[in-house]
Amino acid sequence: MYVSMICKDRNEKEKNELYQVLGLLSQREQVQIEDRGDVVEMIVCPQGKIVISEDGEDMIIHANTRHAGAGFHAFVVDICKDIQEEVPGEYELVDDLEFSEDEDFHRLHHVYEDELEYLRNALLTNDLLKTQNYLYEETFFLPIEKKDRIFTSIGDIDTKEFREMHLHDLMDNFYIWNNFDRDAQFFKNCALVLLSKEGVGRYTMMNDQTQKHANTICDYIELAYKQDDSIPLPVNEYNYLCDMLQREKLLNDAVPMEEEVIQYKTKEVYHLFQDAKVVADGASERSFDPVNNALCLMSPYEDDAHWAWLIQASKEPHICSYLNELEEVKPIVYHGKTIQILDKEEDGIYKIEAKLMQDERVLYFHITYADKKDENYLKQCIKESCFQDLG
Repeated sequence: MYVSMICKDRNEKEKNELYQVLGLLSQREQVQIEDRGDVVEMIVCPQGKIVISEDGEDMIIHANTRHAGAGFHAFVVDICKDIQEEVPGEYELVDDLEFSEDEDFHRLHHVYEDELEYLRNALLTNDLLKTQNYLYEETFFLPIEKKDRIFTSIGDIDTKEFREMHLHDLMDNFYIWNNFDRDAQFFKNCALVLLSKEGVGRYTMMNDQTQKHANTICDYIELAYKQDDSIPLPVNEYNYLCDMLQREKLLNDAVPMEEEVIQYKTKEVYHLFQDAKVVADGASERSFDPVNNALCLMSPYEDDAHWAWLIQASKEPHICSYLNELEEVKPIVYHGKTIQILDKEEDGIYKIEAKLMQDERVLYFHITYADKKDENYLKQCIKESCFQDLG
């Protein structure tokens, strides 16, 4: 499920003209466009972006439409056709769902229904799929599996309910854009997906990124309400975020949702690092240490307080300062993994180093923490971490 268009044989002036047209189209459609250096991205919705790159004298416009839905697929095709009309030149448009040929949205919607039916059957019969990312176009985390629950992009639901739910009603749990227009349901789905993927609850004010996500969620909820003030919305979450952001509340007598709104990052999650899954608070600040080839997870915080702990995980043994001592520690076996854990204290700073072995793969930990009360929690995070099942 993708749309790709090659704008062939463009000199520098013609490429700049294409970028200008893309900017104007972004303004017209009221979507964000960002220059990432090597690519330009049109951010259309939380699960849908159009990526513009260059390959020699060609410009390539590409979008993965699997996660955003039929509406996004149709939108990308329309954008590509608008570009062809606005800028002369040779183009090669590839649409694997052939909407560009017949522009039959009803047929296109059924393609996504069939895809969801396939995914539902796979999730009910293939336990391995539940441990992989089928939720989002891209993410650095996965929710930790729950017994008898199926994860969707807006929260988890009971397996029995998932099995029996009418396919039409299930669409909004997996796709953002299910109608042709960007209607109230579209904006509601945008808000719910961002809440589930980026909502961090009491850590909303932690940094610029968490505040940006919170403001965007509020924007989407307000747009949904403006389109249809009778649609049930995550009113409690909206009010909470407005209070945190000191933002004016614009919903008057909005209808609150009856369903629970799930925010995965307010709990522990798997933080993905190569083929490893490191367990820690979902709101942790993530960074990468290229010197040690290590994932770094810093504890979340509510104000200007210092971080409470820092987890570093790497496949490189030199991340451990006390490797020889660690190798002498008697290993424990936990859920099929062999783990060695070493405690250290220096100048009032507590440290944990660990070696986790699973199926001949090894992950090393170096953890620094300020308060002894966090020790058991951090050790449990190590024990719950694992490698992805490669099947």
